[in-house]
Amino acid sequence: MTGYFDGLWGHDSVKTILENAIETEKIGHAYIFCGPAGVGKRTAAGMFARAALGTSKMTHPDIITVSNEWCGVESKSDSILTDTINEMRSDIYIKPYGGGRKFYIVPKGDTMNTASQNKLLKVFEEPPAYCTIILIAENLNRFLPTILSRASVIGFSALPENIVARYLEENCGMSADEAAVRAVISGGSIGSAKALKDDPEPERLRNAAIDGLVSLLEDNNKNMILFSNFLKSENNGADFIFSVLQSFLSDLVHMKLGLEESIVNKDKTGPLRRLATAVPERSAACMLEIVLKYERVYKTNANFRMTMFCMACELREEIHGRNYRSTI
Repeated sequence: MTGYFDGLWGHDSVKTILENAIETEKIGHAYIFCGPAGVGKRTAAGMFARAALGTSKMTHPDIITVSNEWCGVESKSDSILTDTINEMRSDIYIKPYGGGRKFYIVPKGDTMNTASQNKLLKVFEEPPAYCTIILIAENLNRFLPTILSRASVIGFSALPENIVARYLEENCGMSADEAAVRAVISGGSIGSAKALKDDPEPERLRNAAIDGLVSLLEDNNKNMILFSNFLKSENNGADFIFSVLQSFLSDLVHMKLGLEESIVNKDKTGPLRRLATAVPERSAACMLEIVLKYERVYKTNANFRMTMFCMACELREEIHGRNYRSTI
């Protein structure tokens, strides 16, 4: 590594691709940096632009962050508006001020509507030689095929929990145990981990999900109904709940295998031991498989309430050795 991306945590494959583009002077005219929120896409875009221009300054006249506010468009929405794209198109044809290239970084690029994307497409089809546009996005499916075909897509993944935890220890003053828990809650996003530091909602969801799962050790309908009702009521937090259950059950498997040093949810050792005492290794692995299966079902836009109810039923049956399996 040449140091272009010092300070960007993780994403070694992305760094390699971008460093190669800089070293070979083969920088494209359009990129889409796509991945979960808060994992470093915008940070990487800024580093890439500064490295290509040979500057260490955080602000530079040839690095433009495109937003509605940048072009004076007032809007209650944070979606990129057509007027903003029109303003960007006009600015693009002004040659660079201090270097041989201009960079336009567009946060929330996947919020552009069809009209905005078609406006941008005209630049993509005949871009000035000095222009590079970087669209920051979370969802590739929101782009027109014509946009996708003319841009290089750089994929960013959720960061490993150990990287997020190390960042929190070194930069946010957290203890190792607290950082490990926050890394789990963040879902592999440093940005989310920082934003959620003082937000009680993720911790509430995490505690309710784990407590509800462990309550299934008591083989009665009341606990199963309470757990399934909780799951069914949290449509907006479903992604987070799935990640919590997967992390907790991965720890359960590690505990059953005697690999307690690998446990991430260290503050939940008590509930883990209760569950580990009650279920065999095979059931621990099967429970994790059940959650992964229903996450896939959930992402197919299946009936949410039924999906969560069925998952609760299967987890209960597995805990009690009945090995029930739905045909979903």
